[in-house]
Amino acid sequence: MANEIEGSLPFVEGRGDIFCRGCLSKNLFSALDLGYLPIANELLLSKDSTIEKFPLHLKVCAECGLGQVADVTTPERIFRDYRYLSSTSTTFLKHAHDFVEQQVKRDYISANDWVLEIASNDGYLLKNFLPYGIRVLGIEPAENVAQNSRNLGIETISEFFSSNLASQLLEERGYPKLIIANNVMAHVPDLSDFVKGLAILCGSETRISIENPSLANILLGLQFDTIYHEHYSYLSASTVSTISMAYSMQLFQVDELNIHGGTNRYWLQKLDSSTDIDPSVERICQFENNNGLFSSEKWAYYSIQVSKVLSDFLEWLRDQRSKGNRVYGYGAAAKASTILNSIDLEEGMITAIFDLSLEKQNRFMPPHGISILSPQKLFSESPTDIILFPWNIKAEIATYLRTSMGEEIRLWCIIPELEKVGH
Repeated sequence: MANEIEGSLPFVEGRGDIFCRGCLSKNLFSALDLGYLPIANELLLSKDSTIEKFPLHLKVCAECGLGQVADVTTPERIFRDYRYLSSTSTTFLKHAHDFVEQQVKRDYISANDWVLEIASNDGYLLKNFLPYGIRVLGIEPAENVAQNSRNLGIETISEFFSSNLASQLLEERGYPKLIIANNVMAHVPDLSDFVKGLAILCGSETRISIENPSLANILLGLQFDTIYHEHYSYLSASTVSTISMAYSMQLFQVDELNIHGGTNRYWLQKLDSSTDIDPSVERICQFENNNGLFSSEKWAYYSIQVSKVLSDFLEWLRDQRSKGNRVYGYGAAAKASTILNSIDLEEGMITAIFDLSLEKQNRFMPPHGISILSPQKLFSESPTDIILFPWNIKAEIATYLRTSMGEEIRLWCIIPELEKVGH
């Protein structure tokens, strides 16, 4: 069984505890305190590995609506050896393909332009530009993931994006026509420097597309399992509008997407008073305000709701064990780590977790070194019940599992409450 220690706080940036990373206000209130948890994507090499735990406490800025956790460890520790590959999900692959098709069909991008993607992962998105002869550049700090991208013929830099790197790219290549930053703004402790870097590369014709799950959906959909140390910040339209203005950019449109259980695509451009701002910006900012994003009382009730979800799940696991059922998980995602390490999980309650990613198989997830297995072992393991931790792609996973194992397998999701997954 793995050993547990409480981690020190080596990363001294401190913004997550002291002031807002977005607007620098000190007007922060407690939204959800999950206690001490391990780094979510830090999977163990052996069952008896030592687990280091750090405080995970979500706070919200009452001024701009940014959610944030303390920066308790460095990005280098988290992202230099990263285990998440976007290409393992057909849902994400289609989403990326459709986005590129939309940009090309609107005649916004031509072969003379170049596209930059920050946190390009394994090239799952940029590869869709290649057939059109459009130049692309990926920035992906995880060397093990970046190499997958290079194998597809995508030029990839293994560095963290910063204002210094942005200045270097501008000098070498000029302004990109499109900058894509999907699910990355949440992962940077120095949010101001990140946005400064975007501003440096934002020319008069540049458009910036930023996708991130909405903090409003985390609140309204009880999506607390998306809170983990890798996510330093939790964005809202109000936050993005505020911080972009501080760097002479403007939020001119917000697209509401179904991907990741509810995501906003924020479109930024250079500040221009003559530009028509899409009504979606004001509408979504107003929605956030009306639904309690800035309310400490609303978040206090949220904390009570989360406690109930976790206690109900633990009671269900105890009941399944008493009945002799074999409960497994599917998807060794960060979501799973947050949930399993937020309850008083006893060893053996979750027998193992299946995952398609070769990067995760044969590793172990805290708190008790839960084995991560290939889905090919579904039949030999004979589970009676499987918990689908990546609830945002539950339909995709459920179809796969029922096709593989038959209709009798019982599938469950925990968010927003424990329920059996239907057809």
